[in-house]
Amino acid sequence: MNTAPAMAQHDDTHDLLEAARHADDAERELLEDEVVRRHLGLAHHLAGRYAGRGADRDDLTQVACFALVKAIRGFDHDRGEFVPFATVTILGEIKKYFRDYCWGIRPPRRIQQMQADISSATERCLQSDSRQPDIETIADEIDAGVDDVREAMAARSCFSPTSLDQPVRESGRPLGETIASDASDYEFIDDWVTIEPLCRELDDDERLLLRLRFVEDKTQQEIAEIVGVSQMQISRRLAKLLARLRESALAADAA
Repeated sequence: MNTAPAMAQHDDTHDLLEAARHADDAERELLEDEVVRRHLGLAHHLAGRYAGRGADRDDLTQVACFALVKAIRGFDHDRGEFVPFATVTILGEIKKYFRDYCWGIRPPRRIQQMQADISSATERCLQSDSRQPDIETIADEIDAGVDDVREAMAARSCFSPTSLDQPVRESGRPLGETIASDASDYEFIDDWVTIEPLCRELDDDERLLLRLRFVEDKTQQEIAEIVGVSQMQISRRLAKLLARLRESALAADAA
């Protein structure tokens, strides 16, 4: 199989980027699109390295693709080759995404970094020994104290807290339904009177989201399958929508 054409195609990336610098808007867009097309495999590969760590794979791929475009537009032709620069840029954006959007409760930065180090060390140990390493082994692998590793491992629930929609093993009921509430029916009526006028200002998609979650009592995963997006996107949409309604309710009470 002759791979020369493929190699030649990748070798002229520098020329394409150089031409894009001096082109008009329309031509620059075409040239940059070509560079994106040639390096999508790199973006997908780097996103795949972080799959299974608590973030949706599609979201990671989207972050990596946006970072690829950022790398193309920020590349300095006098500082070396494009692929190493793009790799650093993409990995940086993925790690930033984890830091800014994937922690339910944000622990200290050193704990966040140690989480990534522990995951990498665990993968290396599994590949070499084919068994789950203990805390002492991980601590030696990443040159950290055993107590620090234990603290970081205990903080994993901060990254992906247990969903209230998760069924309880014994009864199968959602966890949220097993939590006692002191709210009275009068408080419910008061809340409904407050929120009902605010819902009139929502669009059809937002009303559908609220109806599926709070009227039909569907889980976020079930809503995601109905709407056709990821569970993480549903979680973010709900969080933003509820925060907006909360702010509107507070403003109405203060008026």
